[in-house]
Amino acid sequence: MKSFHVTVFAFLLVGCHTHEDLSKPGVASAGHSVASKSHDVRGELATGGPLESLKWRRKAMLDENGVMDPLGMSKARAQRKINIEFAETTDGGGIGNLSWVERGPNNIAGRIRSLLIDPTNPSRMYAGSCGGGVWITDDAGLSWFPPSDFMGNLSIGAMAFKPGDPNTIYAGTGEGNIRPEWAIRGEGIWKSVDAGTTWTQMASTAAWQQTMHIAISPTNVDVILASTEVGVLRSIDGGDSWTLVLSGAGGSGRVVFDPNNSANCVAHYVVDGAAFRRHRIAYSSDAGVTWNLAAGLPNTRRIEMAYAPSVQGRIYASIGGGCWRSDDGGQSWAQQNPFAPILSSIWWWANTIWVDPTDSDYVLIGSVELYKSVDGGVSFVKITDRAINSNQVHADIHWIEPHPAFSGTNRQIYVCSDGGVHYSFDYRAASTTGGWERRDQNLRTVQYYGVAGHSSGALVGGTQDNGSQAINWGSSSSAVLTVGGDGTNSQIDSIAPNYQWGALQWSRVWRSVDGGVTYAEIPSGHGEYNQTGVGNFVAPLVSAKINPNILYSGANQLWRCSNAKATSPWWVSIKAPLSGADPAISAIAVSPNSADVVWVGHDSGRMFRTTNALSVSPTWTEVDMASEVPDRMITRILIDRNASNGVLVATSGFEGDNLWRTTDNGVSFTDVTGSGAGALPAAPLRGIAQHPTLDGRYYVATEVGVFGTSDDCSTWSGSNDGPADVACYDITFLHGSNTLLVGTHGRGMWTTEIAEPQVTSFGVGCAGTNGVPTLTATEPRLGQTCTVSGVNMLPNGNVWLVQGQSRSSWNGNPLPFDLSPFQAPGCSLRVRPDIVRDGAADISGNYSAPLPIAANTALLGLHIYLQAFPSDPTVNGFGRTSTNGIDLVIGN
Repeated sequence: MKSFHVTVFAFLLVGCHTHEDLSKPGVASAGHSVASKSHDVRGELATGGPLESLKWRRKAMLDENGVMDPLGMSKARAQRKINIEFAETTDGGGIGNLSWVERGPNNIAGRIRSLLIDPTNPSRMYAGSCGGGVWITDDAGLSWFPPSDFMGNLSIGAMAFKPGDPNTIYAGTGEGNIRPEWAIRGEGIWKSVDAGTTWTQMASTAAWQQTMHIAISPTNVDVILASTEVGVLRSIDGGDSWTLVLSGAGGSGRVVFDPNNSANCVAHYVVDGAAFRRHRIAYSSDAGVTWNLAAGLPNTRRIEMAYAPSVQGRIYASIGGGCWRSDDGGQSWAQQNPFAPILSSIWWWANTIWVDPTDSDYVLIGSVELYKSVDGGVSFVKITDRAINSNQVHADIHWIEPHPAFSGTNRQIYVCSDGGVHYSFDYRAASTTGGWERRDQNLRTVQYYGVAGHSSGALVGGTQDNGSQAINWGSSSSAVLTVGGDGTNSQIDSIAPNYQWGALQWSRVWRSVDGGVTYAEIPSGHGEYNQTGVGNFVAPLVSAKINPNILYSGANQLWRCSNAKATSPWWVSIKAPLSGADPAISAIAVSPNSADVVWVGHDSGRMFRTTNALSVSPTWTEVDMASEVPDRMITRILIDRNASNGVLVATSGFEGDNLWRTTDNGVSFTDVTGSGAGALPAAPLRGIAQHPTLDGRYYVATEVGVFGTSDDCSTWSGSNDGPADVACYDITFLHGSNTLLVGTHGRGMWTTEIAEPQVTSFGVGCAGTNGVPTLTATEPRLGQTCTVSGVNMLPNGNVWLVQGQSRSSWNGNPLPFDLSPFQAPGCSLRVRPDIVRDGAADISGNYSAPLPIAANTALLGLHIYLQAFPSDPTVNGFGRTSTNGIDLVIGN
């Protein structure tokens, strides 16, 4: 007995030095077509990739009647909040609050629409992302961090400092300068009084869907003007209440106070709701109380304006490529230039103007590129060109912000675009060949459409206006894999991750054979390749997991490539286009067990399946869901890995029944969105994933975050960590792992290892005075305290709790180790005694001990083995009995 006790404590002493103490803190539309390409957006015939992207995104937000609930996003977020509170007591498919890891990209940013620079500390700046919230830098843009992921709305369209108090910041939500029904919707203005650390929604603005600009009087901080989807609103009490002072059928995109006279201001607004909306400028001489229509402007497009501080009453305006000027405070206007050479087809999307505060002859106008005038807007020269140099300012310019100490000698400016933030030390010297620097390191605001990954660490994804990105797991930095605008869906070979596939808009499929170092488009045979308006702008591309050499691409027809890894890949059509409205294919699913089993969903809500997709002419059967599933756009389909007849189908709209299951191959469907607090929010679903080994675990990507289930879709749980309150557009498991990969539309890529906690009993104890003592434990989760419990012990008796990291051997001896030599016949040591803790049973013979688990993701999957030895002096010569052993596997 003495020998065993000494040996145990000898190992205890060694173990205290050689084994980790887990108590220490760790490291931490169906049936309805959308608008045509020439749809009017804020009053102009809009064209180009941005519009097509918005149209595709909008489809997923429509119900079966082609309508989007204007309050849908707010309702979904409220439901998400209820679910998050519920999720504290449930297991959301093994998604842990501490396990999310940002995967970048860290060196390329997404769309930024506003920028503030602290006038008292110019190294501190605030960037407003269109889908990723507010970001802060304390080193002039060399690195960035998000102050809060729980602001309530991460779509930032405008920001403003309170004059004289840079700790007070107003952030207007909504993408900005886009009609609300096409954009990420906002929820009014949010305010921070602690330099961006925390944010509170201004209740008086909660119903606002788009806040395009915020202007605060430089002489009276209680007077605030806001450009919104209904026009210009004015507050005289710091935002507690508002009055509509300038009504616009299409809203207002810009309102500005005169820096030399705070009684004067100008605003852009849309006069009426005609098919071709009339944009106008209004001016006010009483700080925005009353407004008058400016003279001299044509029926025109979106208007951006900027005062020339060096000349009283002078204002410039950018109007569809033309530069206009007013010298009487905005009352009358004259065109300065004949439009050329400022070329752009997307003025409705990208349009900004800035005037040098020291010299009114210097004017910058940004649209696709940035142009400079040195003669008061009469002529312009292009000073950026991303097509020439990838280090240039990214295309689609949205904002220009000067250094707070800008002067005749300090000519520093920052430019915001679809590719983040860029800087020029002297904008007058900058050109298409140089003078610009990236300032977006760690500004992780890329908007993903589709992602894929491999356990080797190879990640790939398609983004809004940043092509496709290849990311190495170890660095989180990305390489721009493709050029040409928007990357879309991506795939990666499950066996050879150097083979990667993806697409640009309109089914422009590409392939890389060297892990993303180079790529080449593979159009051969694809009859709908890169045909604008054919299929969806973001068209589905799916590989067969069982045979990655097979790809399926969906436009209006379904295309199959059976030699995706060959020298010359070739496509053939295997499903004819539908007739009637909304023929585009919106979702493709391939069975993980057979490349022959394929399901296809359409924008119209129709769905088809085949069991011979590899044949020359597959036979397609329509799946009639009309009696159960509303005819909404099919956004995603998943064929179950365990049940050949089991399929999950996701649909569009801010509806409460967006996830359906069939277990009989489409004969009938059941709503599996859950109920009550454990239900999925009524929001569009954009992705579905199934755990590769654990049954009953499914995961969905929604417009308001990621949700998981551990009980086969009965209850769903969200997470307040990782990609929390952000639109998530794709979700999948890394090939060959239990790691879940999520592509967000504004916060880059994220992963989480799905590690379910486990408690397994092994062996049996030996009988004592009160019977056979038994040991159990609660599930061990990161950052939580596991409770170890024992019963049938001697009342008030001493208890040794043995903890080890092996159940197979101890000191060269195999386990279990028979304790008969220690006068304890029938008892066994089942756990290597690395640590021994003293405790005591209570008056009833019950034992309880806490086992804190550190908040360290490196502990995921770690086994902890426990066994207890309760004292029982009369039962044997050893004076102790033994319990069974328990195997704890740490999970999320």
